Amino acid sequence: MRNFGRNRRFLLVAAIAGLTPAMGLAAPSCSVWMNQGNGTSWATCVNDDGSQHCWLINNTAGSTAYEVACG
Repeated sequence: MRNFGRNRRFLLVAAIAGLTPAMGLAAPSCSVWMNQGNGTSWATCVNDDGSQHCWLINNTAGSTAYEVACG
Protein backbone atom coordinates (compact mmCIF):
# COMPACT_ATOMS: atom_id res chain seq x y z
CA MET A 1 0.00 0.00 0.00
CA ARG A 2 2.86 2.39 0.76
CA ASN A 3 4.31 1.91 -2.73
CA PHE A 4 0.92 2.84 -4.23
CA GLY A 5 1.14 6.22 -2.46
CA ARG A 6 4.61 6.85 -3.88
CA ASN A 7 3.32 6.11 -7.36
CA ARG A 8 0.46 8.59 -6.94
CA ARG A 9 2.88 11.28 -5.74
CA PHE A 10 5.21 10.63 -8.69
CA LEU A 11 2.31 10.87 -11.13
CA LEU A 12 1.12 14.13 -9.56
CA VAL A 13 4.57 15.71 -9.69
CA ALA A 14 5.05 14.49 -13.27
CA ALA A 15 1.68 15.95 -14.29
CA ILE A 16 2.42 19.29 -12.64
CA ALA A 17 5.91 19.42 -14.16
CA GLY A 18 4.36 18.75 -17.56
CA LEU A 19 2.13 21.79 -17.14
CA THR A 20 5.03 24.08 -16.21
CA PRO A 21 6.38 26.14 -19.13
CA ALA A 22 9.79 25.02 -20.35
CA MET A 23 11.66 27.89 -18.70
CA GLY A 24 14.16 25.89 -16.68
CA LEU A 25 11.94 25.84 -13.60
CA ALA A 26 12.36 23.00 -11.14
CA ALA A 27 9.45 20.71 -10.34
CA PRO A 28 7.42 21.84 -7.32
CA SER A 29 8.25 20.48 -3.90
CA CYS A 30 5.30 18.35 -2.76
CA SER A 31 4.32 16.77 0.53
CA VAL A 32 3.41 13.11 0.82
CA TRP A 33 -0.25 12.19 0.38
CA MET A 34 -2.03 12.59 3.74
CA ASN A 35 -5.03 10.33 4.35
CA GLN A 36 -8.06 12.25 5.64
CA GLY A 37 -9.83 9.17 7.02
CA ASN A 38 -12.91 9.84 4.89
CA GLY A 39 -11.82 8.06 1.70
CA THR A 40 -9.74 10.97 0.38
CA SER A 41 -6.14 12.14 0.66
CA TRP A 42 -4.54 15.52 0.08
CA ALA A 43 -1.10 16.90 -0.72
CA THR A 44 0.39 20.37 -0.97
CA CYS A 45 3.05 21.59 -3.39
CA VAL A 46 5.16 24.75 -3.32
CA ASN A 47 6.66 26.20 -6.50
CA ASP A 48 10.01 27.98 -6.77
CA ASP A 49 8.20 31.32 -6.57
CA GLY A 50 6.62 30.33 -3.21
CA SER A 51 3.10 29.82 -4.55
CA GLN A 52 1.27 26.96 -2.84
CA HIS A 53 -1.09 24.51 -4.54
CA CYS A 54 -3.20 21.90 -2.75
CA TRP A 55 -4.49 18.67 -4.28
CA LEU A 56 -7.27 16.25 -3.30
CA ILE A 57 -7.75 12.69 -4.53
CA ASN A 58 -10.20 9.88 -3.84
CA ASN A 59 -8.37 6.86 -2.39
CA THR A 60 -9.85 4.41 -4.90
CA ALA A 61 -7.62 3.07 -7.67
CA GLY A 62 -7.71 5.08 -10.87
CA SER A 63 -8.81 8.34 -9.24
CA THR A 64 -7.50 11.63 -10.55
CA ALA A 65 -6.15 14.35 -8.26
CA TYR A 66 -7.62 17.80 -8.64
CA GLU A 67 -6.53 21.16 -7.30
CA VAL A 68 -8.44 22.61 -4.35
CA ALA A 69 -8.13 25.82 -2.34
CA CYS A 70 -5.41 25.70 0.31
CA GLY A 71 -6.27 26.63 3.85
